[in-house]
Amino acid sequence: MKEGKVPTDILSKLVYTNLGVKRDEVVVHAGIGEDCSIIEFGQYAAVLSTDPITASNNLSGYLSVIISCNDIASCGAKPIGVLETILLPIDSDEKSLYKIMQEIDRGAKELNIEVLGGHSEVTSSVNKPVISTTAIGICSKDKFIKTSGAKLNDDVIVTKSVGIEGTLIIANDYYGKLSNHISESVLNRAKNFIKDLSVVKEGLIAAECGANCMHDITEGGILGAAFEIAEASNVGIEIFSDLIPVRNETKIICDYFNLDPFKLISSGSMIITSSNGKKIVDELKKQNIDATIVGKITKYGKYLIDGNKKIEINSPASDEIYKIS
Repeated sequence: MKEGKVPTDILSKLVYTNLGVKRDEVVVHAGIGEDCSIIEFGQYAAVLSTDPITASNNLSGYLSVIISCNDIASCGAKPIGVLETILLPIDSDEKSLYKIMQEIDRGAKELNIEVLGGHSEVTSSVNKPVISTTAIGICSKDKFIKTSGAKLNDDVIVTKSVGIEGTLIIANDYYGKLSNHISESVLNRAKNFIKDLSVVKEGLIAAECGANCMHDITEGGILGAAFEIAEASNVGIEIFSDLIPVRNETKIICDYFNLDPFKLISSGSMIITSSNGKKIVDELKKQNIDATIVGKITKYGKYLIDGNKKIEINSPASDEIYKIS
């Protein structure tokens, strides 16, 4: 297998067939595209998600908190805390662990959540720090939103712009190399994308405004997220390439490395589907969050419309960011 997410056909065959028993308390079970599990507790539901940070060399502690809490917000839930597992390579020093914990603390304070615990160890099993985060959120049991909730004729909305996380990671990890070819002003603006990584605010707003489905755009980019929504919801999807928002900094950096921004890890951007997309777009813009209607939920097929071409969207392969390493 290639670096990155395990392909969906393998997940379906080898992973999702071996998941213990189905519990009555669990109202959202594991499945393709579902980043969270949801468990009922009386009038409330606990929303749980887990994610590793492996693609970034810098900011990994901060990213671990924000990205995991983005999954919680994609269910319309409010994050309350995280558990962090930190694996360090042999000969790591205290300074490395301290830096990671400072970043975790920064992310948690920005989101007003608690670091509930976790585990840390030094191991020969890794050659760079690996951080795995479990995030926990809460919502009313009748108000959560699933990736599998997209409905026929829903508008497809994208918040902010695609490629935010990938652009940020590349600008930070390859700043020295890029500075010989790309202006420092472009790179510094790209590094400033860090302020746009969270989708907690837009997730909570969209949930209140009638979103049927929400999905944080992570590995595989917008095309991967579109595929997962359609698969989970058993519907088709069409998105228009000329409507997908891409910032100039992302275009410049992707052009340099010959990357496709539509397939680049994009935490900080969310796909939302709704029967009234304009209502959600207008409300997000009132809160100074950019949002664009880029397509429609259809009955069959998964397609990127590029001018007169109708390009089939397939199961996401390895994320574009791994082409660099």
